[in-house]
Amino acid sequence: MNVETIVSDVKGRVEPIVAKGQDVVFYGFEVLKSANTIVVDGVTSVYRTNLAVGKDLVGYAQTSFTKAKSDGIKAVAANPAAYLPEGKDALFGALSATRETVIKTGDELVKTFKSGFETITAKLNGETVEAKVKASATKAKATVKKTATSAKKTVRKTAAKA
Repeated sequence: MNVETIVSDVKGRVEPIVAKGQDVVFYGFEVLKSANTIVVDGVTSVYRTNLAVGKDLVGYAQTSFTKAKSDGIKAVAANPAAYLPEGKDALFGALSATRETVIKTGDELVKTFKSGFETITAKLNGETVEAKVKASATKAKATVKKTATSAKKTVRKTAAKA
């Protein structure tokens, strides 16, 4: 064996591995880009919701302070609860919206990372990405059907108890 034969043999074995590695890096980067978009959208939504509620709460506090200032210390001391700022519902609404946004964002991230992992695994195994995605979609539909069925049963049980 001469050196040229060995080099060409090694090169022939390494090139498919390098190509798969490049595919993994490409698809990994694509998954991270889509995950970044999901996170940015979620954070932006939470920020806007909380900013609006914060402005409302500042307005409620200013109104309450102005009312207390105009009524005087005797009136405030006689009934302090009347001078508490409103906005409890707005605050709890914002907390609920934030919670739902975080849960939704987390679910979308999980779906994105699972899909990306399946794509990368398919590429490494030499499978077509479309076949892997179709199999994943079929599995997801079955899970949704099971969840819907169990939810219907829970609703029926709860309704029967009521």
